[in-house]
Amino acid sequence: MNHPQPPQSALSENTSPETEPAASTFPESASAEPRPSSPPSPSWDRLVSTALVGTSRRPVPALPDLPRSTREGAAALLDLVALDTVRARAGYTAHTAEPVTPDAPDHRPEVSAAATHRLDVILADRSELLPEWLHLAFRCGRRASHTHIPDLLERAARDSGLRPLVATAVGGRGTWLASFNGAWSFVAREPLATDVYTDAAWYGGTPAQRRRSLFALRAADPAAARDLLAATWPQETRGEDRRGLLEALAVNLGPEDEAVLAPALDDRNATVRGRALTLLTRLPDSAHAHRLRDHLRHHLRIDRASPRPVDVADLDTGRADLLRDLALTAPRKANPTHDERWVLSRTLLTQAPLDVWTERLDTDPAGVLALAADHPELRSALIEAACLREDADWSRAVLDDPEAGLPRMVAVGAHDPLGQRIAPLLAALPAAERCARALAVAERAHRHDFLGETLRAVGAPWTRELSEAAVRLLLEGGDSAPAGSRPGARHSARDRGRRVLRGVIAEHMPPQHLDLLPERPPHEEEAHPHALLRDTLRFRLDMHRELS
Repeated sequence: MNHPQPPQSALSENTSPETEPAASTFPESASAEPRPSSPPSPSWDRLVSTALVGTSRRPVPALPDLPRSTREGAAALLDLVALDTVRARAGYTAHTAEPVTPDAPDHRPEVSAAATHRLDVILADRSELLPEWLHLAFRCGRRASHTHIPDLLERAARDSGLRPLVATAVGGRGTWLASFNGAWSFVAREPLATDVYTDAAWYGGTPAQRRRSLFALRAADPAAARDLLAATWPQETRGEDRRGLLEALAVNLGPEDEAVLAPALDDRNATVRGRALTLLTRLPDSAHAHRLRDHLRHHLRIDRASPRPVDVADLDTGRADLLRDLALTAPRKANPTHDERWVLSRTLLTQAPLDVWTERLDTDPAGVLALAADHPELRSALIEAACLREDADWSRAVLDDPEAGLPRMVAVGAHDPLGQRIAPLLAALPAAERCARALAVAERAHRHDFLGETLRAVGAPWTRELSEAAVRLLLEGGDSAPAGSRPGARHSARDRGRRVLRGVIAEHMPPQHLDLLPERPPHEEEAHPHALLRDTLRFRLDMHRELS
């Protein structure tokens, strides 16, 4: 749009040149080129109209989208014209908007300046230590500085494992900031210890706000939360929302929750059915658990004179009640393959209470595993069930099993499904026992890289004895490659094993055990990585002190 050029006389006033600047024309820049294509501001027509009439006959208008000029008359009008022209050329059109609602105050203290600086270093160069920093900050009840919120949210967007800790570290300010960036929306779903239930959030909030409000109520009043969810469950239309709300029952889970969980087994969404089944399996005295016991007894085949003294019959896929109790749907094929039938049977084996086995076979968990020794599929399912149940007696039986126990798991490594069972099995045991079992393995381990994975799976502060064993193995440097390997392969395996073990010690050994590590390594070629290891442990020791 071209600016209309008012006549010279229109801007004149009965003022002398000494007291008022000349206003014969618009500035050259405003009239020589066409106005940009952005829509004219609401004030432009009023400015033109005033210029055509003349400021001597019409006062300069007070415009809501432009500031008032400090001058008067024609000079004030030209000020407004220039400002509106520049604004249009910049592509800005004045508009009104609702003020942004500020975030709620976070009353937790911020971490110290030293801890804030250490987080800077971690984010720049030591990202592997970020989970530990976040955990320590949570443990001492402090929040991260506000300047770190965007970076922490960005990292959690890429690593879902960080999200619960990051959500706690950034608090309400992080949730507020995430509302302006869809990539960070995950943080709005993470419950915080400071959350409080409100009717406004539950009945009128977003799905994320409703979920957090229900979690808060569940922590404070489990029965009220259960009743609230039961009342609104039929009206929850989105499967993702139903699953998120159902997860709140994991907090303070009790026998009374079966009334809500059992109907969820009929949900049309498979993830909702699966989540309901997972929670129901944690209720060993529920009606659902007793039905699973009956299903397993019905399908269990025992013949101690047979080469396979224990076996499981194929599931009767025509039984709707059985499929419902396992959150399964009927196979599409009329004649499923053996593998497809076994998947169904395995679901029953892993979800049914383990006491059926000891009761029917009249033995302890170790005896059950021994009877299943010639049935690899069955034994694998029993091991998975032990992992899911977190039963200490069954975990010990699996870890001590001569064929599939902890030494075997360490030998096959974390790439094997059996090796991946170490962490969940150890998690069912007291921390001291975990360390003792890892120590026993360390005394006879042949592969440092596999041992490193076992030490990582301890998931608890190491005892000093375990730290001593790990450091000793690292300094001794012994490691073996598979039999028949070439010398180069053995050397490569040794280097890889030491590298893995060194990394696990750096991240998982309590930094208070730094004194176990000598200042210099026994071999000069290890000087640089040894120095880096000591530096990392010192770094972590300072971090623990700052966040204690």
